[in-house]
Amino acid sequence: MKKHIIIAALLASTGVFAQTQDSLLRRQMELEREFNPTLQDANKINSLPSVPQPTIKKANTDYSSWAGRITPPLEIAIPQPTDIMTNIPFSLKKGYISIGAGNYANIDGALGYRLIENEKSNLTFNFLHNSSNGNVNYVQVTDPASNKAFFMDNLGQLRYGHLLDAFKLNLKAAYSHSAFNYYGNTFGNNRSFNNENQTLGVFNLGLGVESNKSDFINYRGYLDFKNFSTKFGSTLTNTGLKGNHIDAMIGLNKPFQDGSSRVGIDGRFLGVFYSGETKNFMLTSANPYIAFEGLNWNARLGANLLFQVLGGTKFRVAPNVELGLKITEHSSLYANIKGGIDDNTYLDMMNESRYIAPMTNIKSSFSIVDIEAGAKIGEASGFRFDIFGGFKQTDDEHFLVMNNYYVDDMPGSGIWAGWVTSENLAPIYGNLTHSHIGGMVQTNIWSPLDISLRLKKNFYTVSDLTIYAAQISEAKAYNKPDFETDIRATFEAMNNLKFTLNYYFAGERWSYFNGINVKMDNINNLNLGAIYDINDSFAINLKANNLLFQKYDIWYGHPAQGFNAMGGFTFMF
Repeated sequence: MKKHIIIAALLASTGVFAQTQDSLLRRQMELEREFNPTLQDANKINSLPSVPQPTIKKANTDYSSWAGRITPPLEIAIPQPTDIMTNIPFSLKKGYISIGAGNYANIDGALGYRLIENEKSNLTFNFLHNSSNGNVNYVQVTDPASNKAFFMDNLGQLRYGHLLDAFKLNLKAAYSHSAFNYYGNTFGNNRSFNNENQTLGVFNLGLGVESNKSDFINYRGYLDFKNFSTKFGSTLTNTGLKGNHIDAMIGLNKPFQDGSSRVGIDGRFLGVFYSGETKNFMLTSANPYIAFEGLNWNARLGANLLFQVLGGTKFRVAPNVELGLKITEHSSLYANIKGGIDDNTYLDMMNESRYIAPMTNIKSSFSIVDIEAGAKIGEASGFRFDIFGGFKQTDDEHFLVMNNYYVDDMPGSGIWAGWVTSENLAPIYGNLTHSHIGGMVQTNIWSPLDISLRLKKNFYTVSDLTIYAAQISEAKAYNKPDFETDIRATFEAMNNLKFTLNYYFAGERWSYFNGINVKMDNINNLNLGAIYDINDSFAINLKANNLLFQKYDIWYGHPAQGFNAMGGFTFMF
């Protein structure tokens, strides 16, 4: 069991092998969790560790890869004979350190320590580092043919939890600092930012409370404050964007019918207050609901009431419904019917892509309906199936394309008519209808080998797409894949040696450049990894990405790294 804990900590620090939109050149620091493993956690390492978020919001892109069990495997519930009455269901070690390095000057590091841990309180500290500093070759034939792609992310945070008689208290203090250059292809134009490093600093304080379960009334809430600043703005000499990000929520619910049902309301306030002339954003929402639960079914019926302030007040209403029906012991049907506003604040967009042109204020989008439904089937021994589909209608959806625009002749200035390109991304907006169907199958009929396959087919319809106030004919859902395949496999060769494989494919991607639609190369990425436990405290790992030596863009003009490998170790103390 201890070896599984080491593997879980290692995966939390080194990230996933699948490549998401910004993962090849930026290993997202949000993908980490507290160093607090348990018996159940240690056995569920096929899913990526993550930090629970107070609200759930769909990502702006569809590149996140996914695989997971529909029902827990038997090995979670059945301990090995040698472990019965002998194994301690938690780690006695308090700290860990993990370091990995590879070509392109890729470096990953993590450090964590549990300062306090008892029945009432816990205090943990962790630090994460991710960086890269290597040349990447452009997919397009241009001069120059390559450019340095640099980034460095550092995150340190302190978390405290305390259990009181009436409620649970959680506190967080964190600071993150990111430095990076805009490395995109200029297609022969002079670089606007000359590879100077942009920086983003974010100071974060958080407070969360949750009441102990009660038959009378339950409550929960959080307050999250972020202060952020950047180095430079639209030019190297302009002051960068600064601001404060305030997110607060409170929820109340009243149980009835012996606690199997409840009625409640959640309220949220989001305010982003920028410096300078950038418009502030405020959103106040209420979500009244009633929830029922039967022997083999559950239903949550509600609505999102949204008050948005950004250049004028808007009131929106969207559904918030969750339905579930258990057909058999291991099979069920589900449907989620939701909608709402995608905030697209500055920090949201920096998580989507740090390479957006500085000072760009992305408009919020609104989805009147977002439906996801499917069937989860786990009756066949050793197999799990998920058949799913969905429909989403979004107004003012944004698509990121190269910052590319047309200029007219300027007599006497030496400027001639033509297309000008800067080394970053710019948004274009349109109304998007997105439907999808797909399925997932996962099997572990041979216990050392666990395999999952996920297929997804997307259908897009785009209307009223404009760039610089001009409408685009034959518009497409730029940078969104038509078809996706994700294969993941884990093979445990010995008790202390594990191999991993991940293959991801995304096809039929388009972008918009020089006034026309441009087809992008498919993402076709194969990754392999290995983890070897030397003893209970020390493990080494090796992973290799892009084994097919493919050249493709994450966004048009922003290539992914070629073949890259990384090795490292994890030490628990």
